[in-house]
Amino acid sequence: MIEFYPVMANLLMPPLAPLLGLLLAFLLHSLPFGPLLARLALPLAVISFAALWVSATPAFSAWLGKQLGTAPEMAGISPQAVVILGGGRYRDPASGNERLSATSLERVLWAAQKAPDHLPLLVSGGRIYKNERLAESQMMEALLEGKLLRQVSWRDDCSRTTAENAVHSAAILRSAGVESIVLVTHWWHMPRAAEVFTRAGLQVQPLPVGSVAELLPQSQSGVLRWAPGAVAMLQAQIYWREVLAQVWYRWRSLPPIHPC
Repeated sequence: MIEFYPVMANLLMPPLAPLLGLLLAFLLHSLPFGPLLARLALPLAVISFAALWVSATPAFSAWLGKQLGTAPEMAGISPQAVVILGGGRYRDPASGNERLSATSLERVLWAAQKAPDHLPLLVSGGRIYKNERLAESQMMEALLEGKLLRQVSWRDDCSRTTAENAVHSAAILRSAGVESIVLVTHWWHMPRAAEVFTRAGLQVQPLPVGSVAELLPQSQSGVLRWAPGAVAMLQAQIYWREVLAQVWYRWRSLPPIHPC
């Protein structure tokens, strides 16, 4: 199921979806499918090109990011622990060297700077692929304790998805008598993460990395808002994936706890 979801998400997201539309338009125009289908080639090509252009603009990526919403603030809770969610790794297959991705690093540094110092820490993130040497939580622990001088109280080494982050972390924390947490992840990931942690039985105080206000820098104002670029396309892919994941999670029950 973990492999199925990214395949389906990529098929529904730009740039692959509009590129497939352009390919289909070319085939309709070039192959003998009959005059009715051939007449569909031009409008399909125009729509696909427009979708590809718009999806790579800062204006569209900013709009899409705002559709993700925000996690609700829970008034009156007293957090008992801080939970930091892993956000991936970089790995060199030839040497086997691994390091935390920029997304994971931002979350760890944000927690070290912004989270209450007196609360114990839980880091959550496992191995997605068998050839990965360390769990993400182990790499986060090494950074927190070795460089940032913050003690890690618990590690979830087994989670591969946000839903597994929630159920595994909740099991660890409930065994320690913890019912409320400060949750650290990126702002665009926070609505889905906070919802699934709440479903897992924890009270959540969000501590998002960044905010929706950072979506459209001043350098991308005016006419540049509609000029396509690689950065805007990458941002749009991240937000599209979250939109699809929010829908996916609403239809699925929480996963069972599984051994590493």
